[in-house]
Amino acid sequence: MDKSSQERCIQCRLIVQECICRGISPFWSEHRITLLTSKREERIISNTGRLLRFMLGNISAVYIGRKGWEKEVESEIARTNYTPVILFPIPPVHNGQKIVEETGKPLNIFVLDTSWRNARRWLHKPVLMNLKKIGLNTVPPSEYYLRKQSAENYLCTFQAVTLLLAELGTEGFDSVSLQINEKFKLWVKSLARQRGLTRTTTLQSRSFSKN
Repeated sequence: MDKSSQERCIQCRLIVQECICRGISPFWSEHRITLLTSKREERIISNTGRLLRFMLGNISAVYIGRKGWEKEVESEIARTNYTPVILFPIPPVHNGQKIVEETGKPLNIFVLDTSWRNARRWLHKPVLMNLKKIGLNTVPPSEYYLRKQSAENYLCTFQAVTLLLAELGTEGFDSVSLQINEKFKLWVKSLARQRGLTRTTTLQSRSFSKN
């Protein structure tokens, strides 16, 4: 039987025999994650925002283009117990930890879970334009080689968010980050095997992509 036609896990979307979901308990962060995505992106098997949604507890999704999505964003921005910011790890950006220290509140981090090309467009939607943009202090090489990248600092949604939570000193994250990242690497390797990809072959040619 062709692997593409085998039954897949409804959460990680790997074929059932290679499912990584066992042993995962969602990690609850004091910082909230609001994923800005689309139904089209969510249907893509290699979408990494979906992984975040079953590995993290304090997270929700807003589907751009769905009726009323702007109102949903406005409601998230209006949460008084968080400081709203948007993650876009390309300078110029503000320092997320400094914002936490200045406001005394955790962050509601809006994350553009789409291709880099779409993310640049979404960033300038009127409802998002007044949000402070934050980035990463250190950007390691991407561990996501399912899609070809045009630059080393173009990380996938999963890696960007987990790196940010670590940099923010999120309470309790150190104790789970190793497991979370190991699960992610196993997920990438499984999908790569199905596609006949290796890190070597994907680094030879690059294109503009994010998820």
